Amino acid sequence: MGSSRLVRWGAMGLILGGVTWVILGLSAVFGYLQATPGRDDVVLFVVALLFTAAGLVGLHALQKGSYGLLGQVGFYLALVAVAARISGAVLFLAGSSIHEGYPIPVASIGMMLGFVLYGVATLQARVLPRWYGVALIVSMPVSLLLVMYYGTVLFGLILIVLGYVLWLRRGAATGQPSRVR
Repeated sequence: MGSSRLVRWGAMGLILGGVTWVILGLSAVFGYLQATPGRDDVVLFVVALLFTAAGLVGLHALQKGSYGLLGQVGFYLALVAVAARISGAVLFLAGSSIHEGYPIPVASIGMMLGFVLYGVATLQARVLPRWYGVALIVSMPVSLLLVMYYGTVLFGLILIVLGYVLWLRRGAATGQPSRVR
């Protein structure tokens, strides 16, 4: 699959992941989900994480030649943390009693550090607008500081915007004029 196609799929992943995070957060805010994690919200959580990971892969496809070790560390740290969070959720769905650790705090911190490092690398790469890197840097820390479900909604909204901009940007990678700068 070509780089341009990966960028397009990544943009869709960020948008769909953002929508899923927003649905997850709003469902909890309005009381549709249980106070403790149940099957429906954990499945939605896994879907949001999978789409987010796909979005990161698309973003990596666009920038991989423009940033160095810092970008690679941030990218892989975020992906490993997402995989750990998915693993924890799958164990929960399989009947494990690890719900006290849901979502796994270490994986959440790893995901936050991955996003921050990846955002710094995005600023340095200068492939996307500066605010894009700043949004990556602040998205997880600010979202984690807010009351859990409002932070989930905010994180989702940020991902939707980042996905849309990535969608517009992928045209520049194939020689079409970019509307983002």
